[in-house]
Amino acid sequence: MKAPTDQSRVSETIPGLDYRTKVDAAYEQLRRWILTGRLKPGEKLDQAWLAGHMRVSRTPLRQALLRLASERLIAAEPHRSAVVAPLSLVEVEDLYQSRRALESMLAEAGATKLTESTLKQMGDLLAQQERSVQAGDPDRFTELDREFHFALYRAAGYARAYDIIQELRDSSERYVRFYALYQNGAAESLVEHRRILQLCVDRDVEGVRHEVDHHVIRGLETLRTIAGELT
Repeated sequence: MKAPTDQSRVSETIPGLDYRTKVDAAYEQLRRWILTGRLKPGEKLDQAWLAGHMRVSRTPLRQALLRLASERLIAAEPHRSAVVAPLSLVEVEDLYQSRRALESMLAEAGATKLTESTLKQMGDLLAQQERSVQAGDPDRFTELDREFHFALYRAAGYARAYDIIQELRDSSERYVRFYALYQNGAAESLVEHRRILQLCVDRDVEGVRHEVDHHVIRGLETLRTIAGELT
């Protein structure tokens, strides 16, 4: 995928440098730009421009890039320019199959412990998702997608599994957004979220597990069909 080289479009400045270390601030800003697609897969990172734009020296910037490389968001080789890591179908398979196993388990366990408060929260998040789809806002939809699922998974009470699924979702964020942008991806996810919520309201535990499993694997299958756009 050919990436644009004009990084002037990422025109935000890093907030709160007085309250956070410059490394953390640079890391968080770059990470957000990568996950939201402002920095494109395969795009070279002009360190001089980034350092000047974010008002940090090259040293904290390099440390931030190393952290991003450890998360596989940046591809960096000695004596070569760092680039935003390309999207990878191999990685998609790894992430989504892992998520499929864990999310369906957490969904089933969570569905047995749902309170009326959590159901209301999920309903409110669903309504916000509908508005984000109508507004054509994939970034907001992706955030709400995560919150909706994680409200259900938190109810399971499995702290270790919950931490692991958060890490897997972090690594999947670019792919989730890519899927939401592809044709009617966000709208189709919304339909499936409505089914998940109704099954939760009906206390159909097995149905919740099945629907979440289907939801994750359908995302994977869709990404497989557009593999040519991921490399």
